[in-house]
Amino acid sequence: MIVVAIIGILAAIAIPKFGDLVRRSQEGALKGTLASLRSSIRIYYADNEGFYPSGPKINGSTVLSSSLVPKYLKTFPEIKVPGYHPATTNVYCHGAVSTGHEHDGVGLLYDGVPPYDSKWGSVWVACSHDDLKSEPWSSY
Repeated sequence: MIVVAIIGILAAIAIPKFGDLVRRSQEGALKGTLASLRSSIRIYYADNEGFYPSGPKINGSTVLSSSLVPKYLKTFPEIKVPGYHPATTNVYCHGAVSTGHEHDGVGLLYDGVPPYDSKWGSVWVACSHDDLKSEPWSSY
């Protein structure tokens, strides 16, 4: 009976920690995906002599996928904010995109619409929620 009680106490401590570990790994995977995408955009920029992919202001833009796949990326990555939004490959192409943008949950925000600003070529996660470190996803 004592052994069962000890196992119950250990399970009560370990199960919530396991949930946090799963969420942390999902957050790490998303941050790694975003870093890979940004690297691909930078390589595109270098190959195209100082020009990022650009397109019209639109939700559901294919400007990144058509510019980066298959030369810079094998496939366009899915963006899934753990605990908040389902996985999507959607890109909202916009001009002068700022972090904390109101398009919560659309996937990615990409600053690729002329006239270009200082953030031209930047890409963010379109989510106004916070990660486990209490930082907004839109800052990534």
